[in-house]
Amino acid sequence: MNLLIASDSYKGSVSAYDAGESIKKGILRAISDADVTNVPMADGGEGTIDAILANREGRLHEVNVHDPLMHSITVSYAGITHEGKDTAIIECARSTGLPLIPEEQRNPMLLNSYGLGEQILDAVKQGYQHLIITLGGSATNDGGVGMLQALGWTFYNDRDEELPIQGNQVANVHRMSDQHRLSELDSCQITIASDVTNPFHGKNGATHVFGPQKGATPAQLETLDLALARLASVFSKQYGENIQTKPGSGAAGGLGGALYIGLQGTFEAGIDVVMDLTKLEDHIKQADLVITGEGSLDQQSLMGKVPHGVAKLAKKYKKPIIGLAGRHDLELEQLNRHLDVVLSIQTEARPMEQAIEPDFTRKQLTVTSEQLIRLYLLGRAHSTN
Repeated sequence: MNLLIASDSYKGSVSAYDAGESIKKGILRAISDADVTNVPMADGGEGTIDAILANREGRLHEVNVHDPLMHSITVSYAGITHEGKDTAIIECARSTGLPLIPEEQRNPMLLNSYGLGEQILDAVKQGYQHLIITLGGSATNDGGVGMLQALGWTFYNDRDEELPIQGNQVANVHRMSDQHRLSELDSCQITIASDVTNPFHGKNGATHVFGPQKGATPAQLETLDLALARLASVFSKQYGENIQTKPGSGAAGGLGGALYIGLQGTFEAGIDVVMDLTKLEDHIKQADLVITGEGSLDQQSLMGKVPHGVAKLAKKYKKPIIGLAGRHDLELEQLNRHLDVVLSIQTEARPMEQAIEPDFTRKQLTVTSEQLIRLYLLGRAHSTN
């Protein structure tokens, strides 16, 4: 019997790989001779590089960059060979991620994406001409100004003074120049991996939808949204295109738009990129049963998240698929259109702090998956009688 585990991480608790290994342990308790394959998944957020390198050969490049507060940190990006081409995978969350900033310091007016630009700069200088940039988990809302500054763009205020690289300068931008942009970018192919389709600005844009979780106050939301609208006009004047009409331009506080317009990037769904790089489709073809999961299975899971992407592929080959989660939405009708079974791994009511404790999550995944497989075997036995 071939079983495939293609789980996301359980955010704040265990990685995708650890979740898969815990599920695998439970399966083997029920079927000791089962052929179980663990293919960790991600959708472009934190852990994307780890998921990809767990499934294929690659190497890590370390580079010193600046975090969103312009403190020096060391981060890494991955180098792989994909379709015969040397490809760099750069995870936005490693240099500009929300976990890098203590909760009490989460003020998007002070944070920038300069570090992501430094990661891109290093990869290009290393000779990579194919870059995949994942945009999940950012702490910034600077429209990509910091990133572009690191790559040679210059921005000016209303007095035609060059803006500094410190802090979030988006509210001060009135003019830009790409005269000194990194010339090697002209030879690069950029893939923007994101699960977000929001526009650059407006009520459904980067600021109003994602700004609150990054610490923005109501007044700051208005200031930043107006600033992104003006930046969109500056981009339009420079490049002759309105990025507001491009779905996904609002990803990661506007980084999606800056990568698209400045670096001529191409958008792809993060989960599709990861499934391609891990050859998940080949694994699904061989599987008798597919198990996926994440920390919370709800309506958002159907908007480009890992369980939805894995489920679509499983349905393509008519493979049964089961979703496990720390919690799931009580309204299961929508989820069950994609997942045959949805189960919570919680066996009793517990405080959140205990429920997400890593050792406890691993134990619950193992216990639940063992019982799940025993039930699955029972059902198969009855169906053959």
